[in-house]
Amino acid sequence: MRLAIEQKELVHHIQHLVGIVSAKTTSPILTNYLIEADANKGEVKITASDLEITVDVRFNAAVSEGGTIAVSAKHFNEIIQQMPSAVIDLWKTEDLLMIQCNKIDFNILCADHTLFPILPQPQLENATTVNAEIFNNMIGKTAFAVSTDVNRAVLTGVCWKIMEKTNLMAATDGRKVAEIVVPNSSPAKTGDNAEADGSIFDNSQTEQLMEKVIPVKTLSFLQKVFDSSIKDMKVLMERNKIVFSYGAFTIISNIIEHKYPEYQKAFMTDLPNQIVVDKKKLQESIRRVALVAPEDNNRIRFEIDSERFEINTSDRDTGDAKEFVETYEYSGSDTSISFNFRYMLAILDAIDTERVCIKLGSSKEPMMVYNEPLPENKKITFLLMPLRS
Repeated sequence: MRLAIEQKELVHHIQHLVGIVSAKTTSPILTNYLIEADANKGEVKITASDLEITVDVRFNAAVSEGGTIAVSAKHFNEIIQQMPSAVIDLWKTEDLLMIQCNKIDFNILCADHTLFPILPQPQLENATTVNAEIFNNMIGKTAFAVSTDVNRAVLTGVCWKIMEKTNLMAATDGRKVAEIVVPNSSPAKTGDNAEADGSIFDNSQTEQLMEKVIPVKTLSFLQKVFDSSIKDMKVLMERNKIVFSYGAFTIISNIIEHKYPEYQKAFMTDLPNQIVVDKKKLQESIRRVALVAPEDNNRIRFEIDSERFEINTSDRDTGDAKEFVETYEYSGSDTSISFNFRYMLAILDAIDTERVCIKLGSSKEPMMVYNEPLPENKKITFLLMPLRS
């Protein structure tokens, strides 16, 4: 194998690929990239896998000799990123990959590439075309809410549900919930109305019913490689796998085969109290007060009425703090609620309006959090459970 490629071009394609490789794998071969060079096509394909998710990226290069190697993903990425901005030459000699750029030389040991697991290349003829920008936005509004508890595997993924007219994505860890709903598609528009209308599919015929729980690692990778200049993404849904084809990348991911919990039962639509406040100022106030919040539960407290909005916390080992928010709009009766400030800040980060609307009940009822004003072409809902007093 022998090829040459610009350093910037190679970095562009591999900078996020190394995140697929797991350092804790029980199969040493999976710490490697599989690199395949095709001299006839002038194309290079690099594959990374942890068996749960497999990603390959294809790109053009000056390939003078084809071949296949397996090489340490960590070392390959680190070396390529530290090279100067110039042409890099790569070639294989016996069991070594030679990497040369200007007057810099590296020789890296290769692994046995025949041990690398190969999945059949997916046939994308029956794939559905999805608006990549909307899909990326849906991930951004939900993925932060997944659980990190591996004992509750279904909560470590994001639920993607396609219904007849709407498309839903949701995540929860049992303490917070994030959900976004967008229209599936709408009739073709013409003239001045031909711009994107918030529909996720590229046509009005998509009426399939589907529910998949997708590992957050898969969706996080799609977020990293999102490119606003690439409008469409192909999605192929199989019984126990889901395939994404986006730009130069093909992502084959297992799905989590458990029924997603009925989190919507926790949503409350009749909470009697409502506060509307500047999002940025609220974030700043929470961060200041939280400097002395208890480390074991990150507890802070809202105490609100029509004349006072106080954020406070207390920790017997640290001290206490309080801050009064001066500008807000409130309707309802006196109320208070304690919650994990990190969860609230994560929700506020997902709010993309300047103001935020928070609906509250008693100290034992959840908070419902919304954009203010509400978006016209999608429904976004956040829920945060209170901490017990």
